[in-house]
Amino acid sequence: MGKQEGTRSRVVNFKGVLYFLSILLVFGLIILYSASYIMVYRWPGIDLAYYFTRQVLNISIGLVFMFVIAMIPIEKHLQWAPGYLVGLILLLVAVFFFPSKGGSHRWIDLGFYDLQPSELAKFVIILFLAAYFDKRQFQENWKVDFFDKFLIPVGWILFISYLIFREPDLSTSMIILSIGFLLMFVAGLRYYYFFLLAGLAVVGLVAVLQFELLKPYQLDRLRGFLDFFTGSAVDTQVQIGIDAISSGGVLGGGLALGDYKYLLPVQFTDFIFAILGEELGFVGMAFLLILYYLMARSLIHAAIKGVNRPAGKLIVVGYAYLVLIQVIINVGVVLGVFPPTGIPLPFISYGGSSMLAYLGGFGLVISAITHDE
Repeated sequence: MGKQEGTRSRVVNFKGVLYFLSILLVFGLIILYSASYIMVYRWPGIDLAYYFTRQVLNISIGLVFMFVIAMIPIEKHLQWAPGYLVGLILLLVAVFFFPSKGGSHRWIDLGFYDLQPSELAKFVIILFLAAYFDKRQFQENWKVDFFDKFLIPVGWILFISYLIFREPDLSTSMIILSIGFLLMFVAGLRYYYFFLLAGLAVVGLVAVLQFELLKPYQLDRLRGFLDFFTGSAVDTQVQIGIDAISSGGVLGGGLALGDYKYLLPVQFTDFIFAILGEELGFVGMAFLLILYYLMARSLIHAAIKGVNRPAGKLIVVGYAYLVLIQVIINVGVVLGVFPPTGIPLPFISYGGSSMLAYLGGFGLVISAITHDE
């Protein structure tokens, strides 16, 4: 009886998260079409539904990827995790052999598809750390604990983050760092290591500033953010985004009836939340944020009640954190709380690699829940 109840609990948890995912994908397609159809006025000749059709294709590819990953038992994924990490490193190095786009080496041009390995790194690092801690029983000896439980995982996290930082992609590298360190603490890292990590962060920040490792446009973004925050900046895309949300009021001006999408340069990617606020108002924004909250809560509930294996719990918690942190950063950028970063809104913003990563990560979650021991 106990086993049957446990199985039923895991099925319920899995279905609940899947429902929220389906609603997010459909809602995202609606908002994306509303935000992107005006591109025909900028580039005459393209179809009104060009980006909508491309996003449907992105979702279709991502769903196939998700189901393939979900059908493989989580035990196999954990065994193959070192291989996934090596493959990721090769992809992160390969981007430097392709022509830059906008001054960045972030994409691998496959002809029919531009692959962005840094997006895949977000869930590969979750899987790798889950597998790493799953295989080790740490001793009480301080030296063994410090080397195995701290130095080795931190070294891998820093190495992956550095490769992404050099593309350059500062925001994604910071997300990788935060995911890695969070999972280390969830896995049982002792609290006093927090001070050591904080020290490393300070040293890293000093090194970045001292050796001028930031690109000019990254410095410009930070300066623009500080100018906006002090009230001395005007006509920035952040200001336009805030004006769009303000104009929406409670109920918004109506789906597809917004005007600020004509002013924002990235209205269907980084700033799609602003278009949502203008056209569906506070109600639309609240609906989306509540969906994210319910999805994350269901994931955490599944990790606590529906997953027995510690590695599975790490995967589910790490994925929930990944979704939430990207929502917080994206919405924070639109509201002027954070400087522009280029972080997409999960399942809503246009993008093939990001959708592949979100749905691939969700496949790992399904595998962790349904193939739990």
